[in-house]
Amino acid sequence: MGVARLLPFFLLALAAVAQAAEPATFKRDVAGVEVDWSEGTLTAQAGAAADLRMPGPNAARPGAERRAHAAAEKKLHAALRALGLADNNGALEHATVSRIEYQSNGGVVLWLSIRFADLAAAQGGLRAFKLATMPFEFAPTIVVEGRAVRVARATYRKALDCPKDAVPVLRDEQGRLVLPTARKEIMDSLAGSSVVIYLEKAQP
Repeated sequence: MGVARLLPFFLLALAAVAQAAEPATFKRDVAGVEVDWSEGTLTAQAGAAADLRMPGPNAARPGAERRAHAAAEKKLHAALRALGLADNNGALEHATVSRIEYQSNGGVVLWLSIRFADLAAAQGGLRAFKLATMPFEFAPTIVVEGRAVRVARATYRKALDCPKDAVPVLRDEQGRLVLPTARKEIMDSLAGSSVVIYLEKAQP
């Protein structure tokens, strides 16, 4: 097979490697917890060694799992505090084990996840906004003509996936999202709602 005929396969291989190496743009580490701002989840990983005083791995495993679960919950608490969500009492009751690995010696490693939807209830339909860039915020404030409302929660997507009906907004010096005056009629529906924000560039 000639070089010219091999070139497309070579380029496809390079593209696959580049895609695999590309960082997860909308995932951030917050207090040791992975926050996926696109999917709207927080995931804490924690592990616990087996108690070697137990008669065997099967006997040691339940205790290790409880300790790993408690360690993951502690990490989630720290991440919630860092995000300004420390007052969500009972929110972690909704946390679920999204992945678990059992070690041959009775140790356990698990991943404990919680959804944004379990942290803040939202009302109304889902509204889409678009802007160049902004820091990830759990519940951004939206303002128009001096009136401000705060949404319940926000997730983020790449601008390439932006729907045609997404409302363009700007960000003011206070970090609030400024709604165009022409769209001020939607303000009543935004308070306590869930929104998706499409970004041209995600901030570090």
